Amino acid sequence: MKNINRGKLFFIKFLQVFLSILFFLFLVFVIKWRMDCLYVNSISHRNVSIGIGDEFSKTTNEILVATGLREEEFVKPIVVIDNEEEKEETAENMATSKITIPEGTNADGLGKILMENGLIKDLNAYKALIDDMQIGDKIVPGTYDLSKELTVREVLAILSNTSLQSYKVNIAEGASPADVANTLMELGVIKSPDDFVAACNNLGVTKFAPGSHEILMPSKVANIIKSLEAK
Repeated sequence: MKNINRGKLFFIKFLQVFLSILFFLFLVFVIKWRMDCLYVNSISHRNVSIGIGDEFSKTTNEILVATGLREEEFVKPIVVIDNEEEKEETAENMATSKITIPEGTNADGLGKILMENGLIKDLNAYKALIDDMQIGDKIVPGTYDLSKELTVREVLAILSNTSLQSYKVNIAEGASPADVANTLMELGVIKSPDDFVAACNNLGVTKFAPGSHEILMPSKVANIIKSLEAK
């Protein structure tokens, strides 16, 4: 009977010590978790936190590294944005880009700004479009919020305060430069049929592809002719 009582007492004491150790470890874990959260917030401009699951994985990895059971590796915690408004703001910021165009910015300077903000990918294509739209000297300084879903042409139109227009042009079989010029004049695409015909003569274009065409304005007359030319 005495041995049984001693066994019970030993088991109770062991259980008490074990639970005390578990509570102590849990307390240490919580303190470490909060310290990591505070550290992440100290290097971020947003209200963020580390998930408890990620903190557990991070701590487990640190213990295994410390005991030599695992090689050291970087475990990046998943950062959760606590504030719902900030979540919406983050999603919006990913879809838009705020840029500032200083006074006196030329086409080359604008191209650098747009490239740095991910609004264009090819400087040569950008320069060709600037030349086609003829807006190199029409850049309007200021601060803009631009959607990254805009086309480069749409971005340039906004930054130069230029209106974009699309025209549907139907060209008949065998239409001459004068016929096409009159059609474009009626639609309001060009102002001078004579200048259009002269440009066709300079480019050596006498035949045009019959059918329906779409012309985006503003655009240089030479590029309009090339887009309509029979291949």
